[in-house]
Amino acid sequence: MGNFWEYRVAETVYFGENDSESQTFYFRDEMVGQYLNAENELVYKIQRQSSTDRNNWANERVYTLSFSKNRIIRHYNNLQEIVLVYPLGIGMEWDGNALNNVPKQTFSVERLGDYILENLSFPETVTVRQSEEDDLITIRDNRYEVFAKDIGLVESYHEVFRYCSRNDCLGEQIIQEGRFTHLKLIDYGQG
Repeated sequence: MGNFWEYRVAETVYFGENDSESQTFYFRDEMVGQYLNAENELVYKIQRQSSTDRNNWANERVYTLSFSKNRIIRHYNNLQEIVLVYPLGIGMEWDGNALNNVPKQTFSVERLGDYILENLSFPETVTVRQSEEDDLITIRDNRYEVFAKDIGLVESYHEVFRYCSRNDCLGEQIIQEGRFTHLKLIDYGQG
């Protein structure tokens, strides 16, 4: 209880052709509670706050993390995602959406080992590729997360775009709509 993680977030939201908004801000996640679910498994409540200056924080949402049947499950925005499955191994795959009634999403372990993120070094990490698709014509969906042993999420990269597909712009990779969000851990510890 009381563990916290602070992330620098770079985000660009695309509303249409040549219409986007970029910002840099911070998220602070803090473990604020725990309870047992119906299966008698421990569920951790995480409070996410946002800030533009790391001094004044506003509540964003509460999400949960749990460990069930060798899986770490994140319940965020009314969606349950299986973010890790143990034991970990290179090339290991699972359906991150197996607990939802949304289309299957194959997650895979892409990399194990040490990881350097700006001025932080992590000796034991796993990189989970959530999607890597870019047809250069209609869509780009590039997502991964990096987790460090005894710390948790250290980086999250989400780049999901829909390109213009009208005849006059087909294949020109003009972003019609989408979002780019990149979280990088900058501080963590006990609150």
